Amino acid sequence: MNRPGRARVGLLLTVVTAALLTACTGTEADPARADATPTTRPTSSPTPTSSPSPSPTASPTPSTAAEIAEAVDKWYTYGGETAMVSLIKEARNAESDRPREAFELVVLDFGGLTEALSTARLMGPIPDPKTRTAWAAAIEHLDGAVREILDSVPKSGRTIQSPQETGQMLRGWSTFDEGIKSLKAAQALLNRRFGLKPSVDPWEAGA
Repeated sequence: MNRPGRARVGLLLTVVTAALLTACTGTEADPARADATPTTRPTSSPTPTSSPSPSPTASPTPSTAAEIAEAVDKWYTYGGETAMVSLIKEARNAESDRPREAFELVVLDFGGLTEALSTARLMGPIPDPKTRTAWAAAIEHLDGAVREILDSVPKSGRTIQSPQETGQMLRGWSTFDEGIKSLKAAQALLNRRFGLKPSVDPWEAGA
């Protein structure tokens, strides 16, 4: 029984040219559903001119360098490091299934990577703006790559990809590469800006 994110496919790579890689537009995320009713009325207030008081439990957004550094350290200490290391390792595992030659039968298993992406999202954004941008881009690109590659699996019981499916798969791996670049950038920023790095380099083989 195949778990989600797993597929076996024979890959036809001989008919794809470099133009397919340069002409790709990437994976488009499904548009968000706009189910909220715009006419919903809030409860009327007897004093509409009074300004609402701030929530006493709201956490202030870190603004100074010291506050940002402290917030990033907490993010990293309380789950961020584990989420990042797991995402790196699962991305490496997924990349090992990448086809290298024509008519190669491979098993595309993105189950572990999908779980790591879910964990990364649960951690929320990194408090530092620059690092947050790289981290969010890594999650977005890797997630889009998984969906596009799996969607390129041959349909209707076929075992070999069509040229169109092969092109889609290659676009997916190109998006995957962008995700890896962003993931490395996020890790490098944490190290360079805040001195945070895992005890063992997760990019090393056997880590």
